[in-house]
Amino acid sequence: MVHYFGDFGMEEVKKKMIMIVVVVACLVAAGIITYATRSGSTGGIETIKRGTATVWLRCRSPKCENTWEMDKRDYFEYLSEHQDPMSMLAPAVVCPKCSEEGGYRAEKCEKCGLIFERGTVPHDFADRCPECGNSQTERLRKEARSSE
Repeated sequence: MVHYFGDFGMEEVKKKMIMIVVVVACLVAAGIITYATRSGSTGGIETIKRGTATVWLRCRSPKCENTWEMDKRDYFEYLSEHQDPMSMLAPAVVCPKCSEEGGYRAEKCEKCGLIFERGTVPHDFADRCPECGNSQTERLRKEARSSE
C-alpha cells in the first residue's frame, strides 16, 4: 500500500508542519517589528524639541578659537545635511565669528568652566576636561552605580 506521505510517518509529517508554522510565524513577527520600529517616531532628530537644549561648539582656527552654543536640534540637522557618507568624522560647522568651517562639538567643564573640544583627552570619556580632569559622564555613571 502506497501512502500519500511517501516514506514519512504521520508523526514526522506533523512535526514538519509545526516547524513550518513556527518559522512562518517568526518571519511575520520579524516583519511586524521591523515595520513598527521604522515607521514610528521612536527616535531621531524629530524627538529633540527646539529650544530645550544646546550644544557647545569651538572653532579650531588658531586665529579665532571662538566658542558658542547652538540649539541641539539645529546642530544635528546641520550634521545630517552636511555629513559625507564616506567619512566617519562629523562635518565642521561654520563659525559665526570667522565664517570658516572650523566649529566642532565641545564641552563646558562643570568644575572649572573651560570650553574644550570633545575627545581632547585620548582614550577617555569625551567630556574629560584637559585642564582639571573632571568628567560629568564619569560622575553620573558612578552615581548611578552607587544608587543601585
